[in-house]
Amino acid sequence: MNRRDFMIGSGAGLGAFWPGSKTLTASASTMASTTGILFNDGGETKSERTYHVLGVPLRAGSLYPGNENDAEAYREVQLLARLSAVGCKALDEGNVAIPSYLPHHSIPPIRSWPGPRIAWDCVRERIEPYLQQPMHIPLLIGCDCSVVVGTTQALKGVSAENVHVLYIDGDFDDAAPDSKRCHSAASCAVWLLTHDSPFWSGPPLRSSQVTVIGWSHPSQSSEAGIRSMSLADMRRTGFGQAAQQALEALPASASVLLHLDIDVFRKQDLPAAYFPHTEGLSLAEGREVLGVLLRDPRIRIIEVSEYATLRDLDRSYVSKLVDLLSEGLKK
Repeated sequence: MNRRDFMIGSGAGLGAFWPGSKTLTASASTMASTTGILFNDGGETKSERTYHVLGVPLRAGSLYPGNENDAEAYREVQLLARLSAVGCKALDEGNVAIPSYLPHHSIPPIRSWPGPRIAWDCVRERIEPYLQQPMHIPLLIGCDCSVVVGTTQALKGVSAENVHVLYIDGDFDDAAPDSKRCHSAASCAVWLLTHDSPFWSGPPLRSSQVTVIGWSHPSQSSEAGIRSMSLADMRRTGFGQAAQQALEALPASASVLLHLDIDVFRKQDLPAAYFPHTEGLSLAEGREVLGVLLRDPRIRIIEVSEYATLRDLDRSYVSKLVDLLSEGLKK
């Protein structure tokens, strides 16, 4: 079995300008209006982001009981206080309200369907108001990888064709739904994002709008086209440089969704993922990558997925995750 068929059910997945500022080029103006960057008289950017922290309390198909509220662990280790300590404005907006009556089953093609779709719609409706405000960034915690379908749909609602997903993951997550086999929605996340299907209302992203970063388990699809950087590629290039290259490949006007599955980190450093990988980033390497990506002014959504509370009873590993986020987001 692959990791998500064993571990995870799809239920979890269930600008302004300063007065007197200099005239901008067309591309810079577009980028500013999309991301809400403020420019001072010297042409430098002034960060005024507000992070809206939202838990996604659902593990409808998980084989482990009691994982429906993993976001609370982030709160227990003082996520908001630690973001504030590094100069970030962050608000705890509670949890996305998701029905408790969603189905649990292993009927092909997608486990616990239509639970994932209901969860995605709940997430989309909750974060859309934040996305309509420049520099207001939903920060989702306690979710699984399929949540990216709902967040992408929300971002497309305000950014049309400018959406780009940076998908940091130890896996490619592009399994195609199969009527003979039950997949979790999480294992199909990238496939769902990039294909017309009855599973979400779309429209899908073009393959050029998704970049999979850090994978050690390769694509399950025979189709080509998704831009990617494997763990081996990043080691050859250098982690900070690889992250910079991923950003440089995006249009200046892009609205970027940054998806982080913590199984991109090696088990030795972060065993609290749902399916830890022997091969992966070290925490130091991850800090270098996130230090580049999280500071990009085009980021509109951040989601951190696949943390398993029951593998972190003393909360030491979620505390390390919060360290990585705080260091990456600090002003």
